[in-house]
Amino acid sequence: MSETEVRKIPKKTVIIIGVLIILAIVGYLLITLSRDAKIKEVLNSLGYTNISKVVVYNVSQVEDKNTRVQSKLFKLSFNNDETKQECFGLINEHNGKFKKEIECK
Repeated sequence: MSETEVRKIPKKTVIIIGVLIILAIVGYLLITLSRDAKIKEVLNSLGYTNISKVVVYNVSQVEDKNTRVQSKLFKLSFNNDETKQECFGLINEHNGKFKKEIECK
């Protein structure tokens, strides 16, 4: 039987991989935080001024079948501190205008 030789990964390659992983994590955090900040601003403009624990679950591109108009759909939840309720629902963005379908319990 012959032994196979195992080569170590060069130190330069390990450093490059580590830097790429750190950049990916930082990029993900920046995207998530900016998305949450945008939704807080939108909710504020829709009349939900005192909110906390904003979570955006999903952002997707949707298209109306009849008009063929594309828009963004945000699925989210948050706590309304004024009424002490937990709210969840959808916000639809089309050309900078927002429509809400939010239910609070």
